[in-house]
Amino acid sequence: MLNKKFRLCFSIIAVMALILVNVSAAQAGEAFGSYTRRAVYMYTYYDRAAVNTESPAGWAYTDIYTSGYVNVPTAYMGAGAQLFSADGALCKSGGVVYNTSPTSVLSVGTGRYTGPSGFFSMGLATYYNGSGYNNFWTTSTPTLYINAGRAAALMAPAPLLPENENDQTLGNAYVAQITGELPDLVSAVTTDGVKGYVYSQDIQPKTPSDPQEALAMNAEIFSNPSIPVYAEDGTTIIGTFQFTPQIISEDTAAERNEAPSVDK
Repeated sequence: MLNKKFRLCFSIIAVMALILVNVSAAQAGEAFGSYTRRAVYMYTYYDRAAVNTESPAGWAYTDIYTSGYVNVPTAYMGAGAQLFSADGALCKSGGVVYNTSPTSVLSVGTGRYTGPSGFFSMGLATYYNGSGYNNFWTTSTPTLYINAGRAAALMAPAPLLPENENDQTLGNAYVAQITGELPDLVSAVTTDGVKGYVYSQDIQPKTPSDPQEALAMNAEIFSNPSIPVYAEDGTTIIGTFQFTPQIISEDTAAERNEAPSVDK
């Protein structure tokens, strides 16, 4: 049972109304977060998250491209795709994957997940800064519903996060969109569909010190490692969560539409 104590999350606004908008198809759809410009070291990048649905499944991907489609060296940029259910539980994650050769485009995905009626995505982007890496959350996508033919704006987290009896905050990853930080325990779904929590440090990949280490981390994430999923007490293990990375493209010709044409 949750402790009655609550911790204030700074700068969180009150819960926003859920706004529905039409999408073109009831059984399949695609929704995007907005591109964000990042100037890091010698290059300028744009990154965004996206979510796809095709009944009865959903999947997520994260796109990065460089300004002017200038090639960056191997492992200068990394992308992580994450798929969430409409209520904010993490369903799929690809960890972070770094570009394996010089390129101007990187697109990575999560693989498909069957279960909830709606999904959204919020990705990770990381860029080499000359002596390490700068890490960013992408903007989140709207929630996309599989059968209802609509998308919905995400609800902002409540102003207060609940805590368990060990004084650990519980919530979903969307909190990071507002505060820049995750709760201690993040809502997630086990590989066999049971809802629980994962520790935030377990879903935030280690930051490499240089491109050589980043490439070594690629090999680790493509071994599909698993992490424990806990009950709300943060100690009782109820299952596992497995990372499922997929490289969709490192080919400029395959980059998706809707990229801004000029730097802003």
